[in-house]
Amino acid sequence: TRYKCLLSQNCGGLVQGPNGTIESPGFPHGYPNYANCTWIIITGERNRIQLSFHTFALEEDFDILSIYDGQPHSKSFGKCGM
Repeated sequence: TRYKCLLSQNCGGLVQGPNGTIESPGFPHGYPNYANCTWIIITGERNRIQLSFHTFALEEDFDILSIYDGQPHSKSFGKCGM
């Protein structure tokens, strides 16, 4: 039996402080297939986080963006794609 292995490229990181930038690998060019990026944004207590998308594109049926308040699946703010 033959199996096809799909290797995902992990990316992401930690963003702290008053501001920061999040970019996909290879930006502004295309990102690798099966990229799986997780970014954690930390701010001080009682501070707000504002997300602004300057360039944003999802490949239909393949890409997804999820935003959570806390751990994944705890409280989802929004989901785009698929």
